Amino acid sequence: MREALESWHMGHVFYIYRTHSWHGRSLSQETLAGWLGITQAQLSRIEGASTPPQDLGKLMSWAHSLRIPGDLLWFKLRYEPLPTQQTAQCAEPATRKVLLEMIAPDGDWLPLSNDAPEYGVSGLGGMSLQATGEHLLRTFLHLDDELGGDSLYLPLTKYVARMAVSVKVNPHDGLVAYGQLSQLVGWLALDANKHAHAKRHLTTAVDVGHEVGDPGLIGSALGYMSLQETYRGRPQPARSLAQMAFSVTMDRLTPLTRTAIGARLARAHASLGDEDCLRVLDTVLTDFAQAGREEEPAYASYVDAVEVAAQRGACYLDLGMTDEAITALSEAIELLGTQAPNRNRDRVHYLSRLAKCHLLDGEVERACEIGHHALALSQTIGSARITERLGELDNALAPYGRLSYVREFRELFRLVNAGPDE
Repeated sequence: MREALESWHMGHVFYIYRTHSWHGRSLSQETLAGWLGITQAQLSRIEGASTPPQDLGKLMSWAHSLRIPGDLLWFKLRYEPLPTQQTAQCAEPATRKVLLEMIAPDGDWLPLSNDAPEYGVSGLGGMSLQATGEHLLRTFLHLDDELGGDSLYLPLTKYVARMAVSVKVNPHDGLVAYGQLSQLVGWLALDANKHAHAKRHLTTAVDVGHEVGDPGLIGSALGYMSLQETYRGRPQPARSLAQMAFSVTMDRLTPLTRTAIGARLARAHASLGDEDCLRVLDTVLTDFAQAGREEEPAYASYVDAVEVAAQRGACYLDLGMTDEAITALSEAIELLGTQAPNRNRDRVHYLSRLAKCHLLDGEVERACEIGHHALALSQTIGSARITERLGELDNALAPYGRLSYVREFRELFRLVNAGPDE
């Protein structure tokens, strides 16, 4: 790498970085291009160019993205990288900096915080802060299944903000739980459509994962960030983030964590209309079949047969494979009935997708029947993401507005989602 830097050719630096043995396997041009904010074709041209890039602004941006120390560069940076805290055994610092800068290039993340609340928190009933955090993680995961993120996001956010104060003082008690709870807050924010907050908390989880040497937490948080990009209609970054989760964490992931990240990658492929999705889904099923062979982290407990069937259904739907999507989503809904009957948020989500499948098949009345069921259940949960999914169904039904059952669904949707003054 030093030789590449001494060549004063950023293309050589990119190539050596991508193929460095630290990664275990070479990063693809597509993955690194996503980190740098350029296209794969642009990266290929830069790597193969006989004349090195000269644009100082781009060189500085790329150097910051890769967190190259200023004293190794042949040009001067305008500002130095943000400092990172070193409170516990962590992964390679340079790699950690690269990762954090890539996923939050503007420093838009919540570190262990210089602007945290004045007072921290203590353990419950004589428990350590770590044990308290683990208890809260399991409790809020259960509540999230049944209630959705809208009402849970704020109280857990306030707790985690104060927990940051405590673990900054004593990282040996609670730092791991702090990272895991930060990831959960990120997910709750995502479910509540608070995307900026979700990104900040998930980035914190990645940072803590490096602090404590937990590749599963790093990969899991990156997987959530990938899903966020999929929800926001940005499949290219979604794919890059899921690929990054695998490349950064390598083979040190548990089966359920691999299953979750694989599902995120499959969703990104499906959003792009890429049939590589089907190959990835096969890998997801293979990884899920390995579950139970080793201890799994609590934050992966949501990955079960219901989740796997539902993610397959979502992928098939995005690929236009409606028959396969109906089969997979119906399986997920049936499994919910027998294994987790109280998970209403998931049930509404799957029903809204199932209704869309029937609509795509021209079965408008059936789509409305399923939509009515989903609307009724949605009133028992708080999830802006679910409201958004039902809104998509409402919009898709608009061309059929002359039909009485469509008018009835659309009027009910507006009634259910009307504001207090409407």
